[in-house]
Amino acid sequence: MRKRLLILGIMFFILSVIFSSCGKDPQNTEKIIYYLKNLNSYSCNVNILIKNDKQQINYNGRQFYDSRYGERFDLDNNRIIIYKDNKIYVKDIKRGNSYNIDKNFQSLFKFSFIKEYISLLYTNEKIENSFKKVGNEEYQVINLDIPGNNKNMYKAQLYVNIKDNVPAYVIIYDSKYKKRIEIKYTDFKSNVELKEDMFKIN
Repeated sequence: MRKRLLILGIMFFILSVIFSSCGKDPQNTEKIIYYLKNLNSYSCNVNILIKNDKQQINYNGRQFYDSRYGERFDLDNNRIIIYKDNKIYVKDIKRGNSYNIDKNFQSLFKFSFIKEYISLLYTNEKIENSFKKVGNEEYQVINLDIPGNNKNMYKAQLYVNIKDNVPAYVIIYDSKYKKRIEIKYTDFKSNVELKEDMFKIN
């Protein structure tokens, strides 16, 4: 009798562990990647910190992305930069003029858009994922190779908050794996309705 009760007790314990683990949301790396790939639009505040051996440079602004219209960066209230149809359109607010530049120019600002890292999710052959706790928040860290020959922008780590799937940081490393750029995203709003006029330089 005691042996039977002991066996039943052990079975009950094993079943309770199994069902309790099933009730939890496992750390599924594909879940967040799938969510990012299905972002059609977003808006967010951006802070960019560039570090080199001599100085640190800081940029602030607000970004907008829509898969139909392109990307817009309101940079430090001084410039509006729009990436659209493989072209870059710039409006200098202080000087009151507008101009176009080569699509490969200012790649730093281009790679501050989350959309660029979403594109890399499709092109990187191997994507390494890990989980990291920063303060009270837990993030999925997605490691990505940055294409091109820029030794100062070689690899990137995208931090996504696993609680709400919201991108929080991007850290860019040089070819010697030294941290060069830190990008922080706040007030991130997913799949927002944006007007086409926002992606035109007047």
